[in-house]
Amino acid sequence: MPRPKLHSDDEILETAQAVLLRKGPSDFTLSDVAVAVGLSRAALIQRFGDKATLHALVMERMTQEVRDYFVQAPSEPGLGPLWFMLKDLIAGMGTGEGSEAYLLLLWGDVRDPALRVLANERNELVRGAIEVRLPAGPHEPFKTSLLIQAVIQGSCMQWMVARDGDLASFMTQSTANVLSVLYPDQEFPAAP
Repeated sequence: MPRPKLHSDDEILETAQAVLLRKGPSDFTLSDVAVAVGLSRAALIQRFGDKATLHALVMERMTQEVRDYFVQAPSEPGLGPLWFMLKDLIAGMGTGEGSEAYLLLLWGDVRDPALRVLANERNELVRGAIEVRLPAGPHEPFKTSLLIQAVIQGSCMQWMVARDGDLASFMTQSTANVLSVLYPDQEFPAAP
């Protein structure tokens, strides 16, 4: 008779994600995850295989979180709903503490073709969510969504160097700035 699982796969993947973010893709080990979860390394290997498989499953889980977010998010078109969604999305970035680890994950996304597919999907989910909320004019929605997404991602990178305030506030203000240029007759208050 098989022993009951004390930890769900999702709990293990959530813990593995935290370890991966703390140590980076090259430095995290199955032993690190096993200790953090409270399992033996052998039990972890039996359930998830090797380190590369566990990493891929963590990134698939992260991608599923993005999918779920946009399934649940209202998709009403208009600059007001767009701004609400963008502020909510950016708020999830938090203060920026530990965000350097995401650069290491990005490095893994660039190097591994399967992880790059997931990264592209996450990017397209965000871009597409922006596009469906944009008004039909005066700018072409597809190109405008690319620009807004580029500002969001670029402001994250700018903050990592400048460290001006907290990450979410910096990104929100940068996004408000570009939206104000694109839509000068609309206000985009950065504060909640």
